[in-house]
Amino acid sequence: MSSITFEQSLEIQRPLSFVYAYLSDFSNTASWDPSVIQAQKTTPGPLQVGTHFDIQVKFAWTQLSLNYHITEMHKDRYLELKGMADNYSLVDRIRFEGDDTRCTIHYQIDVYYQDPMSKLAPILSPLVKANAGHALKTLKRTLEGAATDWQPTAWTKLADHMVLPGLFKFTRRGFIAGKSRWTGIATDLSSKNILITGATSGIGAAAARSLGRLGANLIVVARNEKKAQHFSELLVSEGCKAPRIEIADLSLMQDVQNLITRLLKRGEPIHVLINNAGALFNQRVVTAEGVEQSFATLLLAPYMLTEGLRPLLEKAGQARVINVTSGGMYTQPVVLNDLEFEHEDYNGSKAYARAKRGLVDITELWAQEWKAAGITVHSMHPGWADTPAVSHSLPKFYEKTKPWLRTPEQGADTIVWLAATPEAVETTGLFWLDRTPHSTAIFPKTRSRPETQAELRTKLNTYVQRFRTGEAGQERA
Repeated sequence: MSSITFEQSLEIQRPLSFVYAYLSDFSNTASWDPSVIQAQKTTPGPLQVGTHFDIQVKFAWTQLSLNYHITEMHKDRYLELKGMADNYSLVDRIRFEGDDTRCTIHYQIDVYYQDPMSKLAPILSPLVKANAGHALKTLKRTLEGAATDWQPTAWTKLADHMVLPGLFKFTRRGFIAGKSRWTGIATDLSSKNILITGATSGIGAAAARSLGRLGANLIVVARNEKKAQHFSELLVSEGCKAPRIEIADLSLMQDVQNLITRLLKRGEPIHVLINNAGALFNQRVVTAEGVEQSFATLLLAPYMLTEGLRPLLEKAGQARVINVTSGGMYTQPVVLNDLEFEHEDYNGSKAYARAKRGLVDITELWAQEWKAAGITVHSMHPGWADTPAVSHSLPKFYEKTKPWLRTPEQGADTIVWLAATPEAVETTGLFWLDRTPHSTAIFPKTRSRPETQAELRTKLNTYVQRFRTGEAGQERA
């Protein structure tokens, strides 16, 4: 057996307790270690000796799987973890010193190689130490809140208008390529109220869990109370604060209005609003209120909710609105004279894309109008992610692209980044993928003109007014 040892001490200007808690959850390595592609806590319950983590690592030209587990922990003083692979193992030993303002980390990594890999240890040693040094450098930058370089490169701008390179960015490999230049997220969100819709599964659940681990006070809007309660219990079991659950069917505007009324009555500021809820409906369905379901859920509901909660966003001081959209919107324009898909044969993918295009347009309008009020508004798309919604609604697409799909956590990364980091409020009104702004149109006649955006808003306001005055209920009667 051969071994490699790497040691380094880091001085961090953050409270000792925060740094210890952040490093104890080894799923955070996906945020701060550039070589980690994916990291998941696989043992339910609170962090303790024996808690396991599944770590996927990119090393040189290969991808490796590591089964990590906590072998020793003493709160705010010492942490030890062991990782196992086929032909080698690792031990991470971390000692902590500090107080309420600063922390010193003494980090030691030992890599043990089994035969026949042991013969390669002298050759691998420089590369292993270089990777470890780079990871700890990024850890220090992460814990001290260093900014991610989000400015798009010339290649990014060019690739947006070239179909195949643009599609590549939607994949898991596109995420990994972007991750190499990021700084991790280690913001303390314990004073922030974050409302997220559609948080009980898929990308929404991944975003909520990440924000919960950062200490956020979550308000989870869900349609199914049983699923919401189960998700709440999961968060608590992982050491997060219990979220407040708000039940609302966002395809029904009366439910949306009732939700707004409840939240306004409580009067608590909303620091971040994440409009994530959505689904792709392959059959045209009209809701009990007489509105086509795709349009109602994907565009009208987030519009009505965001407009209605503006007083609470303003109350927060510097609030953020994040609209989760889709790369599919690149293929469609807004069709103002057929928002509910009444005049042509219904196509679920087109209806989804048109609604998401409309949400991007409204994002740009809000960004212009609300900047003076201190409200930042962005839209983003998560790339192609492996979620229940995709496998259910697009089975053929899912079957063909599954090896290329991102994890929900990778899809949710930019949501968390936009919600948590200071650099996300340096601009407003942009359309993001992998922490980088992208063009909102690549095909002719899909970009909305300012007049189109203004008319779309007028039409949405007509719907909102109709439901606020109860006209929809009168029509049904």
